[in-house]
Amino acid sequence: MSYWMKSLLLLPFLLSASLRAEPLQKTFSDWQITCNNLNFCQARSFPGDNGLAMTISRYAGGNDRPLLRIDYGNSYSGELSGGTLQDNLLLDQQRLRLDLKHWTVAPHHLATSHTISIDEFLAQVMDADVIQLTYRPQAQISLHGMKAALLLMDEIQGRANGMSAWVKRGDRVAFDVPPAPPQLPPPAQQATPLTREESNGLIDFATWRVNTSECSLDPMRREVSVAPLTDDKALLLVSCEMGAYNVIDLAFEVTRSQPYAARGLTLDLPFTPPNRNQRQMELINAEYDAASGQLVTWSKGRGLGDCGNASRWQFNGETFELAEYTEESTCDAWHGSNDWPSLWVTERAEPAKSAEPAG
Repeated sequence: MSYWMKSLLLLPFLLSASLRAEPLQKTFSDWQITCNNLNFCQARSFPGDNGLAMTISRYAGGNDRPLLRIDYGNSYSGELSGGTLQDNLLLDQQRLRLDLKHWTVAPHHLATSHTISIDEFLAQVMDADVIQLTYRPQAQISLHGMKAALLLMDEIQGRANGMSAWVKRGDRVAFDVPPAPPQLPPPAQQATPLTREESNGLIDFATWRVNTSECSLDPMRREVSVAPLTDDKALLLVSCEMGAYNVIDLAFEVTRSQPYAARGLTLDLPFTPPNRNQRQMELINAEYDAASGQLVTWSKGRGLGDCGNASRWQFNGETFELAEYTEESTCDAWHGSNDWPSLWVTERAEPAKSAEPAG
């Protein structure tokens, strides 16, 4: 069979990998996998609150930049005491033998992005039960679910039955490419700052006259923030519900001059998040930066802040478009919001360049 005929037969695999970009977050036994809209995937063991965890990540396409790491201790626990990982890991009660030639080695952290080293390590542990510390047996990485998570990663990235697959490897040539990232438009032109008179009038309007009939907070306890959206419109954020560590806000687009006319704003995701059946987001702990035109939200799953979701939205002059979304569904004291797995990323569109006059 000719090379070109083989390439044509591979085209359906190429298209399926390029077009499948619905974000997901799933658990398999003791492993969680998250893939974003560019088919970048990250799988990790849990619970992490026993101090020991393994994370495996990979980008779609040929430039896959894989990373495998084992960590003992995190931002919540700080550095833990005990011997080095390289000398104190057991695999199913037997000493785990590692060739660390292409690994980054620290006392309580091991990492490698070397393809062959990752393949060799996975072949050694794929069908085992547990990795644990010699001096602290309760600090362990359950391997139940890892194989299923990595198989799903292979399928999402179009690697199954191909040469680059981690689980179901075959001889199919890897032609897969990641989908193109969504393009965010350049930020809208910065609006004229609000005058003190405008701010006072809008805050009074938001406190007493804007329609917040479904809010449980007494008007005297509501917090109101106001910022310019355009030269003739402003953004009002009004606190509506308050819990122990989350505040739910309502957002309104309001004319900057009287008579005020308000329109409620909603944030609609371009995908359905994990464990939910709708795309509309509540504005939780919302903040708006008028200088950049960006609105951010941050919802804590519990007071520790180790789980929840965060989003960043760009105002384009008319509406807010999603720029970034992260979520951690597993509350196991492993990492804070800065390290929550990515489900959506975008790329800033470059402004069009004007044609240079002919010389």
